[in-house]
Amino acid sequence: MEYPRESKNLRKKRIQSLLEEKPAAGAAPERFRLPDSPLSFREWGAGDRNEFASSPEPDPETMWKQQRGHWEDEGGKGPGQGFRAGLLRRTVASLLVFGAVWGIFAVQQPWAVKAQYFITDILSKDMDFAAAQVWYEEHFNGAPSFIPIFGDEQVPAEKVTAAHELSAPLTGSIVRPFATSLNGIEIVPADDSSASVTVKSVDTGRVLAVSKEARGGIRITVRHTGEITAEYGHLSGTRLAVDDWVQSGDEIGWIQGTEDARVPLLFFAIMKDKSYIDPAEVVSFD
Repeated sequence: MEYPRESKNLRKKRIQSLLEEKPAAGAAPERFRLPDSPLSFREWGAGDRNEFASSPEPDPETMWKQQRGHWEDEGGKGPGQGFRAGLLRRTVASLLVFGAVWGIFAVQQPWAVKAQYFITDILSKDMDFAAAQVWYEEHFNGAPSFIPIFGDEQVPAEKVTAAHELSAPLTGSIVRPFATSLNGIEIVPADDSSASVTVKSVDTGRVLAVSKEARGGIRITVRHTGEITAEYGHLSGTRLAVDDWVQSGDEIGWIQGTEDARVPLLFFAIMKDKSYIDPAEVVSFD
């Protein structure tokens, strides 16, 4: 049969044609071609993925800094608008708080007086660092060493309560005790009743009210520290006004004898936690 021989001849011709198309010896096949100019970091990755660049990989931080302005522009905020907007918001909030506090102290209403008590007590009360150190000890097993007041050489803090000493409004004797009315005491001065006797503040505080009594005397209400409110009554005169501040020992007013030779008396009352307490328990009149 002639078919196998013809197939063999065709195979030989095919091989011979492939050998004739073979490139010259020593010539390497072209695999890839380097670009004429290296790509910069801006163009890196923009071309064909099979192409190779001789430049190094771009720095992500540099790219972020250069594109940050573009991102801010897309968000509608310039480089400094965020800071200015935050400063404006804080300024407006501060003005609103200041205006609210000023308005509370300008209004003499029952609800405003309560708010005044609270604000005055917060601003006049010292921070209890001992309690803060105890809190740190309980929750963090130690106080922060980077705060000087919480040094390691200090003794362990303890929660203590100490009675606040108040000075006497004047030197004298109690003639009407607290048990008589359960709202205050009356004191007769030890000095000559015909002379004017100065009444002094028992502690630092702010004048809440200056009012007239039914019998004609003057009564001054002072909010002292330690959530204590004191009333000084039967005064003959005073130089204080509402919202005045007094220190311990400052003059509240004065009392003096009348034309009918009546002995001047000082009414003195102390209120704590919205209840009257015996002034003799916190003030020494000896």
